[in-house]
Amino acid sequence: MLSIRVTRALSDFTLDVDVDCPHMVTAVFGPSGSGKTSLLNLVAGLLRPDRGEIVHDDDVLFSSDKSIDRPPDHRRIGYVFQDNLLFPHFTVAENLRYGHDLLLSAQRRFQVDQVADLLELGSLMERRPESLSGGESQRVAMGRAILTSPRLLLMDEPLASLDQGLKNRIIPYLRHIRSDLELPILYVSHSVAEILQLTGQVIILREGQVVASGDFFDIAHRPEVFPLLEAHGFENVLPVQVFENDDNAGVTSVRYGKTNWVVPGCDRKPGQRIFIGFRANDIILCRARPDGISVRNAIEGTVADISDVDGRKLVTVDVGKRLAVEVTAEAVRELRLRKGESVVCLVKTHSIRVGPDVD
Repeated sequence: MLSIRVTRALSDFTLDVDVDCPHMVTAVFGPSGSGKTSLLNLVAGLLRPDRGEIVHDDDVLFSSDKSIDRPPDHRRIGYVFQDNLLFPHFTVAENLRYGHDLLLSAQRRFQVDQVADLLELGSLMERRPESLSGGESQRVAMGRAILTSPRLLLMDEPLASLDQGLKNRIIPYLRHIRSDLELPILYVSHSVAEILQLTGQVIILREGQVVASGDFFDIAHRPEVFPLLEAHGFENVLPVQVFENDDNAGVTSVRYGKTNWVVPGCDRKPGQRIFIGFRANDIILCRARPDGISVRNAIEGTVADISDVDGRKLVTVDVGKRLAVEVTAEAVRELRLRKGESVVCLVKTHSIRVGPDVD
């Protein structure tokens, strides 16, 4: 487990963090300039806290009280930056082996062939970074970090420069790193959908302060958290299973629990599990399942919470997972919404974004 209890004065504010990260992946989310990268740099040893303590699996990396400050190269932490920072004069194979070859054989947790196979880098080994696509470069950067045999991997918005299609192709590799290599990750991202495809555990930062931390679906609907998420394109995310493609109509039928949904057409085969996403203001609430409307998707749920957010109402609906629904105060009054009552959520097909595969 990673425990971070530190303060550090920065130019615009003081970073003050007191969190435990017991899960395989913990995401760090917040606006630009909120201290996310500085937090990673403190853990990596690239930035020194003013005071506090950083402990990973009972190994003290930093302690102001005990005068311990392990140098970065003694912390056994891998770091993947937003800009991949590959060595331009090295081939892919040489980039991958750079940290690996500096280790004693007894220190090597992972082998080059193992990581190259996992990240599908075999065909790229003799190429140089200038000839790689953005997605290929990031996979090489991930591989290089893994081959330093770290106990912890830090990732600072590694997909930020990629388009959505490339992100969807890279995310499964990140899940392989988490699950197949059992490598803990502290992951910075501006994308809620991206985070939820890796983990449900989130630290929310704003101006150096931890606004909330814990299970995403427990904290996302808090009035102090939701505006931060919404500003970066917050999406409700559900895992569904494909059961039919209708190429003529350009749609795909999927199933969530016992409910059938129609989503924009995708190239997934029946039986595949995928993520779908839709925004809080793309959901219509009603008290009973309506007849004679064009909206194709309806799912029943229970009102779990109603809160005020910047003059609007945020209704949390439990449908097996929690959905955030943005409505007006008038709608809450007219529908007489109360906690614990049944509602139906309606979502138009073309308001839904089809995401990557589920594990």
